[in-house]
Amino acid sequence: MDALARAPSPVVAFVPGLGLGAMLLVTALFRGGGLGAALFLAGATYVAAVAAAGGGADASAPLVAVLLLLCGELAAWSVDERFEIRAEPDLAWRRGISVTALALAGLAVATVVVALSAVPSSHGLGWTVLGAAAAVGATGTAIWVARR
Repeated sequence: MDALARAPSPVVAFVPGLGLGAMLLVTALFRGGGLGAALFLAGATYVAAVAAAGGGADASAPLVAVLLLLCGELAAWSVDERFEIRAEPDLAWRRGISVTALALAGLAVATVVVALSAVPSSHGLGWTVLGAAAAVGATGTAIWVARR
């Protein structure tokens, strides 16, 4: 939240958040309509705040990405729970574990990517190999989570 801390005034930092919170509330009340738009606007607001603050890569970007992922998943899950057909309790546990694993894996991979993007490119082959390994690990994690 480095970008929000550097905002010129608290109004600039928190008014978009209040608007997005209201949009998520409307989404929850009207069975999921507009969830994608709310998440897009949340991400766009964060990107705009980072761009306005300047200074390159924001160290809190992985956390923001995971929070947006969790916000979308948990909102969709709460909308799914409104249906008259109830799923088995085991399915809820598996879904919760999958969402948790995906969030933690996403946080780990995003942290590595942001850390590597902040390093100057003149550090040689070792960082390139580490970046390639991170990309392979991210793909492998995504495939593993998709198969579960």
